[in-house]
Amino acid sequence: MENIYRIALFLAGMINLLPAFLAFIPDRISKSYGIELPNENYELLLRHRAILFGIIGGLMIYSAIAKKYYTIATTVGLISMVSFILLYFLIGKDINSELKKIMIVDIVATGILCLGVLLFKLRP
Repeated sequence: MENIYRIALFLAGMINLLPAFLAFIPDRISKSYGIELPNENYELLLRHRAILFGIIGGLMIYSAIAKKYYTIATTVGLISMVSFILLYFLIGKDINSELKKIMIVDIVATGILCLGVLLFKLRP
């Protein structure tokens, strides 16, 4: 069951790592999030956000490969994904379809990671 957990952690890590590339291709930020960046201040914030996703995803992937830091990697990943899901529903006004897709992907990744954790913790 540990291997299933590691695969789940790896998959959730990859999902978190993908937005990190936006830090290096800022022209894709507007399209990815369905928003227009009004100025460089917003670009800076969103590119920094992308770097943070790289850290989270990288930690999760490293943990899955190295068989280390399961608890911290899982906790950080879940906090990141669940917080976005909660904020999506708390704000809930005119959220665009691109951000809704991200929220749905976070729900799927959260489910994958939770299933992996449960199978790992309930192993005989």
